Amino acid sequence: MSLNVIVYQYGKVASTSLVTTLNKMRGVSAHQCHFFGEEAFRATVTRLCNPDTNDYFFKHSLGQLAENLKAYRLYHRKHAAEGERCIVLTVAREPFDWFRSSLVQEIEGHIPALTLSLRDRGVESMSQEQIVSEGLTLLIERISQAIEAVEGGIDALVPAKRRELDQMLPFTDTEDFEAFLFILSRFLQPHWWFRTQFTPEFGIAISDMVDVGAGLLRSPTPTGDIYLARYEQLEPAFARLLDLEDLAPRPLARVNEGHKKPYAADIAAVFGTERAKALKAQSRSEITRTLGYE
Repeated sequence: MSLNVIVYQYGKVASTSLVTTLNKMRGVSAHQCHFFGEEAFRATVTRLCNPDTNDYFFKHSLGQLAENLKAYRLYHRKHAAEGERCIVLTVAREPFDWFRSSLVQEIEGHIPALTLSLRDRGVESMSQEQIVSEGLTLLIERISQAIEAVEGGIDALVPAKRRELDQMLPFTDTEDFEAFLFILSRFLQPHWWFRTQFTPEFGIAISDMVDVGAGLLRSPTPTGDIYLARYEQLEPAFARLLDLEDLAPRPLARVNEGHKKPYAADIAAVFGTERAKALKAQSRSEITRTLGYE
């Protein structure tokens, strides 16, 4: 018997820890995916072909594309070897906490955008730490204003509405606006991902899944079971998954921890402010209601 596990989710959200742990287990092969499906692959290729995509995100998207294609092919192949199974594991996290964590993980890629936003504030004389601190402070203000500007809030911020924000909020120039839209899409990702990526690809909604205990949801499909683990209960959820799949208990590996990343302390300071806490309270959507994050 062999088991393939596709760890598919928005951003990393502990996926490195899950994949590392699973790949140490006999008879298990784990694959890390951040985008899945033909539409997602086309969007990734478009981003890779765009000369305005900065080097950091180009490198990371390029590296992920081949691995994601392999996992997609593995999941959809028609003739699996005898005794071979495939399951999917995704992870949900409180969206605002995920956004903070994603900034910690990707801050080096976002510094150029933060710099653009501060061009009329004397950015030339700022240190990198100041750019991160002041740039994120401005970013939080802009995101809050964007949510307020559109009737219906986060759930109504469809791409066309986002494109209209330059008529409602001040930006230094078009380049600054385009950079903001990219980071805004990151902020919105955990709110939108399940209905725009997960459900269309697998044909199930979170409401279709059954709570099997310990922060783990499950839905059977003809291809294999699909699981959703809550990040806030990740260790017990992972233990429950191993039990359901008749795998031996194993603790989760601790890898890629955010507090060791560059500028982690500067980001934590910004996200500890009252303005950031107010934005977290403002960050409500269909997914926060569905998963009980309100």
